[in-house]
Amino acid sequence: MLLLLLLLQDSPESALYGKCDSEIPWISDGTVLHDAEQLGNRPGNWRVDRRMLLARAREKAAQQKRLVLWYCPRTYGGHMNRAQVLDQYMKVVVFTDPAVVELVRDRFVPLRMCCDPDVAGDLKLRRFEFVEPGFLILSADGKVLHRIDRLRTFNAAWVRDVLAAVLKKFDPAHAPKDAPKDPPGLELLRSDKLDEAREAFVKDGSAESLYHLSYLDSITGLDPAPRWRELVEKHAGTRWAWRAAANLVRGADTLPDGPMAHRFEDLSHPPVTGLPTSTRLPAKDADSAARRAVRFLLRAQAPDGSWNDSRYVYCPDPAILPNVFVAVTALAALALVEWGEGGPALDRADAFLREEKNLARGKNEECYAEAYRLLYFARKKDVRAMNASVAKLAGIQDRSGLWAHEYPNPFATAAVVHSLAVARKAGADVPDATLSRAAKGIAAVRAKDGPRFAYSRGPASSEKNSMARSAMCELALLECGAGTRESVAAAVESYWKHLDRLEAVRVADFHADEELGGFFFFHGVFHTCEAAAAIGDAKSKRRFVEQLLSIAEIDGSFIDSHELGKGYGTAMALLVLRRTR
Repeated sequence: MLLLLLLLQDSPESALYGKCDSEIPWISDGTVLHDAEQLGNRPGNWRVDRRMLLARAREKAAQQKRLVLWYCPRTYGGHMNRAQVLDQYMKVVVFTDPAVVELVRDRFVPLRMCCDPDVAGDLKLRRFEFVEPGFLILSADGKVLHRIDRLRTFNAAWVRDVLAAVLKKFDPAHAPKDAPKDPPGLELLRSDKLDEAREAFVKDGSAESLYHLSYLDSITGLDPAPRWRELVEKHAGTRWAWRAAANLVRGADTLPDGPMAHRFEDLSHPPVTGLPTSTRLPAKDADSAARRAVRFLLRAQAPDGSWNDSRYVYCPDPAILPNVFVAVTALAALALVEWGEGGPALDRADAFLREEKNLARGKNEECYAEAYRLLYFARKKDVRAMNASVAKLAGIQDRSGLWAHEYPNPFATAAVVHSLAVARKAGADVPDATLSRAAKGIAAVRAKDGPRFAYSRGPASSEKNSMARSAMCELALLECGAGTRESVAAAVESYWKHLDRLEAVRVADFHADEELGGFFFFHGVFHTCEAAAAIGDAKSKRRFVEQLLSIAEIDGSFIDSHELGKGYGTAMALLVLRRTR
């Protein structure tokens, strides 16, 4: 595998990929971000005098009578492990877009710089108030006029429109008078006239149209790779080949490095009202949010029927990927079934989920792949498939009664127990002994004074650190006949009590606030919602809807940790929205 990665690094695709974001004259700190930062790959050239760089940018802004556009790819702290991935998405989609390049180059003083404790202190940027990547727009005297952070949908047209709106408010002299006009094919694509758009792109035949055809392929269940290769081979001197190359080069996680391959690139043209501060676009109501989410999910399905946009691969290595893809595909398929979607997309997903070779037996995340497949089979009332999954899960339960996703713990065990309970109600044969052992394992790591549970084994965590797993663990005990409804209710209330702490780190990809991180967000939302539904908590139903509507993305997706991907977050959100109806 190492040899393959070395060969890819020397490939023509890598050389073209490296040209992305080469046209903006950044004042730069020269910091080089590395993937898997918290696992030892520390950024290069981190110790730089950033106060001096900011002063230089401000001086230039005063001379040119412009605003400073500070692009911040990384802030200090251990909350991000893979900020480099998101920075690459920005380089490929946003900073290689012709209209964005022109706007930034000609109307701002562009500064590319990480944020260290010194600069953060000067500007009063407190922890989690700004989560990378993002922009800070400053006046020449150093005043922060506007912030745009938590960028998780990479849409160049949206970024350009937001920056134009910033100029219109704070620097009218440099505000563009007219927006760039879309080429005909792109207008059709953005109007969902996909067949007509394909005809227009084919007729045009330019490198830009070929790139847009690759995007069209990616959202209609076709493999975009042949178009990317054609761009690299025939149009190497264009930005569109550079962007295509990003999706052909493999990263350290063995997956394509580019954003389109992972459904993070968006070519829609969402309207910009006011001055947005992130790529969130709160939904008006649950039905409209669900319609947009279903649309996104259908467009995100891979040609093989899976949802494989996740990059969750570092524990301990990419060998776990098949199990992650199966788990996410099961959730997505379940969401489509529950929202009344069927047809070819669901048929392809069903075939993928039933193929044994798509799992990585004996590798991490196997319990989630099997547990979430079980939820899907239970919905289909497929007793034979359910019983096969139950047997597999029983076989990987440890002696203490716990299941392990990476290590034995109560939250993975609670997820498995809930799937077993749902399957039993649907007609599956679930041995009492399996549930009894699970109850003992979960109870062993529960606090004596209330609904708090350990992270793995050992003493129970604080109420805040346990908030995303407490309700699911109490529900699991109840489903095993060893818990009470009152304890479930108390755990659900603990979730709401500390939700602001979890939301603050929702888009972080590591242990950002002690035991809390973005990867726990939708896991906690979905399973806490299941617990609330089990005890008939109507008040929580309304609160879940309000919570989700506020965090929808501009492309209709939902997301927590970018490692887990948009397919996962969107499927989870749809399942929760369905349970609140």
